[in-house]
Amino acid sequence: MFEEYRMILARFIQSRVKDPVDSEEVLSEVMMKIYAHCEKLEGIRNTEAWLITIARNTIHDYFREHKKRVSVEDPQEEIVFEESPDLIQSLSSCVPSLLKKLPEKYAQPLIQYEMEGISQKELAVRYQMSESGLKSRVQRGRKMLKSLFTEYCSHLLTEQEACDDCNC
Repeated sequence: MFEEYRMILARFIQSRVKDPVDSEEVLSEVMMKIYAHCEKLEGIRNTEAWLITIARNTIHDYFREHKKRVSVEDPQEEIVFEESPDLIQSLSSCVPSLLKKLPEKYAQPLIQYEMEGISQKELAVRYQMSESGLKSRVQRGRKMLKSLFTEYCSHLLTEQEACDDCNC
């Protein structure tokens, strides 16, 4: 059974883990997990989906253990950085000024939900809109904020310098 699905899993992992050595390491971990839990296989209806789920979770674990990855400008390009308190502080200092650049109808619900901890249900009542409508507005606000981070503050991720230079 291992050989039957090995190529499918290898392709799946290689599409997400670009480094060949790392991808082989993740594949080995996946195979060990499959071997350790193969007794559950009898109750599984869709074997391939079960194996892909194990692979996906192992890939997430691998990146969580090794490095944080942040997308910048080009969604295909990823910048790898070590998480540092200085970097987090610099990025955090950008948030208030970037939130001011958002249209009010997106900024306020985002601030109230993310920073003040008000539930989306309560905010939907306040703004006299459906809960799903408010969720969409908060999500659009996040997307706009991410775009502003990319536009004004991406140098913080690449050069890891202070936010004094970014005009945010």
